[in-house]
Amino acid sequence: MWAGGKTSLVKRYEEKNLLPDTFDTYIEPFFGGGAMFVWAYGQNPSAKFYLNDLNQYIMGIYAAIKDDVEEFCRLVDIYDKKYLSLPPPKVKTKDENDKTVWVDHPTGRPNKTLEKAYKVGRDVDWIELGNEIPEYHTRRQFYFSVRQKYQQLKTDRLSVPHSAALYFLMKAGFNGIWQTKGDTDLFNTPCGLMRHTESIYDKENIVEWHKALQGTTLLSQDFTQTLDHVHGAENCFVFLDPPYRGCFTQYGVDFDDKLQQGVVDYLDCATHGGAYVMMSNRDVGDDFFEKRQGTNIIETFDVTYTAGRRKKEDDGTFTAKKAKEILMIGKK
Repeated sequence: MWAGGKTSLVKRYEEKNLLPDTFDTYIEPFFGGGAMFVWAYGQNPSAKFYLNDLNQYIMGIYAAIKDDVEEFCRLVDIYDKKYLSLPPPKVKTKDENDKTVWVDHPTGRPNKTLEKAYKVGRDVDWIELGNEIPEYHTRRQFYFSVRQKYQQLKTDRLSVPHSAALYFLMKAGFNGIWQTKGDTDLFNTPCGLMRHTESIYDKENIVEWHKALQGTTLLSQDFTQTLDHVHGAENCFVFLDPPYRGCFTQYGVDFDDKLQQGVVDYLDCATHGGAYVMMSNRDVGDDFFEKRQGTNIIETFDVTYTAGRRKKEDDGTFTAKKAKEILMIGKK
């Protein structure tokens, strides 16, 4: 899961004929969930692919899938089996009007009083809680204990076992959000609804990713450094999907307008170097990108955000908020 993923928008790009007909090199400086790469690989699996994200732990997951998919899946299966064996916070049932409702699970629901008793500073010691109160072995406790162990690691977080742990956390975490702990780069996203009734991941899909990643170069560096791969590349397609302006989800990076300007500069430089370049971002209504458009083309798309930007209605309920995204396409 990845907040801000492009799966639905890629289809809309196709409908408007905005994607390139051919390319021999594909470069993605802000990789994230890789939805555009899935499209690009489907178009030309024999292309040269350069996939980059400054978040080394995300790229560590892709490296683990690329290099040792059997061990990666074996370890994720262990987390998956244990997680599914535990009671969830809520279960689905029917009310007196035969309407589907979610109610607290008798043993899986959160016990905030008990959790408070195991607080050390601002954090709950989920491991100690699980050790001393075995009847509180729930999906919630398991998720947070795995996260606590991951945060306490003193060894390389880029190994296959640690990447498998992070992958599990991201699949069971809240809405694909990447949240860090304080001023550290430690994954600190809370758990999601945890209503899974079957495996939290698609193993066959992971195997397909393993095959697709064999022909890629995986990088974890500043996005500007990927320009080195644009220069001299024949028939090159570049897709830029930086953290959005005014974005709730910053992926552990403070991506200010100076950096946003840097992305526009990247687009212009790569375009003048002969690449076909697309950049997605959020329109916050201040004409930031229009003022920097130059000869480039801007397309807009109405979207609905479900993570981090929820509108409060008069009756106190929350609904997904409408927004507008832009797609800037480089043009000399």
